[in-house]
Amino acid sequence: MKYKTISMLCLLFALAGLNACQPQETDLSFETIEQRDASGTRQIYQDKQPGLIVITTLEEVANLDARVTPEAQARLQSLNYDADFVLAVFQGWKPTDGYDIQVERITHLRDKVTVFVRLQEPPPDRKKNDIVTSPYHLVQVQKVGTWDGDATFNVVVNGTVIASVSHNIP
Repeated sequence: MKYKTISMLCLLFALAGLNACQPQETDLSFETIEQRDASGTRQIYQDKQPGLIVITTLEEVANLDARVTPEAQARLQSLNYDADFVLAVFQGWKPTDGYDIQVERITHLRDKVTVFVRLQEPPPDRKKNDIVTSPYHLVQVQKVGTWDGDATFNVVVNGTVIASVSHNIP
């Protein structure tokens, strides 16, 4: 009986050691660069579905075209892309005002980045203005941990993936 107990304890310690070696999901620090409904920009995100643009180099800033304000463009031009990358999360084209998107948390595990967002819609009884909007949240994300390769970025709302892209993170 004594040997059986010792064997079980050894097995438990071995399993615990294996779990300790597994990569852990990491919360990534991020900072808002800009959050708007696209008013004040020269161009809006045209797709009706949510979307995501990942920017990892100065050259990729052009991928946003004029979808963000000139002030945000200037800040994107001055970032250190060796230490950070940028996510532009779009709610999609909306026929009225009152919509909003908020990045709440970003996690990284191996080659997967999960962007947790909250979407807001106008209450049904609220008077709406007939103005086309395209809410977005532009965030600067610190590169923490090991990067250097393709990563899948999933935008998640209430446990459901609403947008997904793959991008190389140098």
